[in-house]
Amino acid sequence: MAQCSRRPAAIGGALAALALLAGSPVPASEAPGGSAAQDDGIVAQLIEYVGAQQALAADDADRARAALERLIAVADDVTRPLVQAVARADDIETMRQRFKPLSEFLAALDLPQGYARAYCPMYDGGSNWVQLDGPVRNPFYGSTMLTCGVVDAAPGAHMDHTPRHGGTVFMAPDGFHHIEGAYPEPGVFRIYATDNYREPVDVTLWMGRAVLEEEYDAATDEFREVTAFAMLPAPGGAYLEAEVGDVGVPAEIIARLQFEEDFPEERFDFIFAGFSGDAPRETLTLDRPNVPPALPLAERIRPRIPERTSDIVGGIEARDREIVDLVTRGAFTEIFIPALQAKELALALHDRAEALPTRARDDVRIAVRSLVRAAWLLDWYGDLGNKQQVDDAYGVFGSAVSQISRVYGEAAAP
Repeated sequence: MAQCSRRPAAIGGALAALALLAGSPVPASEAPGGSAAQDDGIVAQLIEYVGAQQALAADDADRARAALERLIAVADDVTRPLVQAVARADDIETMRQRFKPLSEFLAALDLPQGYARAYCPMYDGGSNWVQLDGPVRNPFYGSTMLTCGVVDAAPGAHMDHTPRHGGTVFMAPDGFHHIEGAYPEPGVFRIYATDNYREPVDVTLWMGRAVLEEEYDAATDEFREVTAFAMLPAPGGAYLEAEVGDVGVPAEIIARLQFEEDFPEERFDFIFAGFSGDAPRETLTLDRPNVPPALPLAERIRPRIPERTSDIVGGIEARDREIVDLVTRGAFTEIFIPALQAKELALALHDRAEALPTRARDDVRIAVRSLVRAAWLLDWYGDLGNKQQVDDAYGVFGSAVSQISRVYGEAAAP
């Protein structure tokens, strides 16, 4: 297994990873950051907190409650009431709801080495938690969406989709690995990996296939591989490579990767307009190009809200066309900008729908809710590089845009 973290606590990180796989918290004597020099009370609390976080991620309410009871025993006066509220929950969903205030409080602290903040944009409007440094293990969704979220890393690392080898970079569903697909010459397809600090990962033990053709099986509602080639590790584990035959450009290649034995296989859809290393693609122009780069990305891409309602609708339709173009070109990691801009415009439209007749107002507000959720999914699935999921999310998004266009088109008709 590749050592993905460049933090000094390499042994503690390995023990943490084993604990995640085994589904049990790390013993205090072996926990990352657990030295006497660092133990100011926070480490003792985090050890038991992470035990509860791991249990919730594993859908195990009883184990979570046991960890919370241990946390109550070592918690300080500020943390203890938050923990007690979680421990008294009657069921796992209530436990997860009450776990959020506790998690937000601990995530705001300076964390010892070996622990990381994680963030899920979908749970309750966005939620933080603390976990061991490594792949995402979401305590709020558990097995339903175990890897939904991102793990804190070097500043900007998760937004860094800059290719190192002239290819296309996606974020793996574990929220930890960055996957770059490259097509440097006819017939040669490669996969490079970096961790959440964008440091190279040894892929010697990874398994994968390059899929050129698949067909849909209606009986199983799954795609069956028709033409696929094994991906083999290069000496030293720098990349996986498959010889896929005489395939020119544009080329569409699906990578199916398994990072560890017994881990789920992940899918990444690559569309190469040219050979990797050719002239870089044009990048998207932000709607507000003169904003200071120090502003958070959400503020930098926030669109101007027009005064006229018809211009808001036109702006949503323009972002819809932009998303269609990006999906067609396979530029999935760029979808988030027009998707989130359309979300902001749609929310502004929601506030103005009061002037419409009752039926039209309700139709717009239902469409806005669908569009907002689909925009978040497009952002998430675009990062993952899974075209099937992107297409599904766009189906909802496109239908919502069509509904908005229909209502305002009828309203403008004489």
